[in-house]
Amino acid sequence: MEETIEDEEDVELSLCEHTSRDKDWLALLKGKEKLTLAPHPFCDSCGLVRNIGPDRPKKIGYFIDVLSEIERYLKEESKKGGKPKLIEAQKRLIVKDMQDEEIFNDLYGAMATAQKEKFVELVQKYRPDLKSHEIEYYLE
Repeated sequence: MEETIEDEEDVELSLCEHTSRDKDWLALLKGKEKLTLAPHPFCDSCGLVRNIGPDRPKKIGYFIDVLSEIERYLKEESKKGGKPKLIEAQKRLIVKDMQDEEIFNDLYGAMATAQKEKFVELVQKYRPDLKSHEIEYYLE
């Protein structure tokens, strides 16, 4: 029964419109490194703090474009006899998984480093032969 309550809370957070009237002084973060203090808006409804630091999240379209670049790279590699191509089904499954992840949909409090880590994890889920540094190369 607790799982149902947690699931309902997740749904409530994802449906939140994130309205903010007040700000709290919090550290700006770049990855896990604390920079300086700045006033951060926070949602009056769910309490989520907005990321205003240099580690700003990107929309899902950015990651779909990166996936297309990886697809082109793998297509060239397969012509040379290297790694196999990224097939369309794998690409669709990765995109579907990204659409299901809140970190790619609700950008209010997300961080780019967390998005990149999740993207690498999702690509490696369907293509374990790709090393993380190969995927991260296209994220820069």
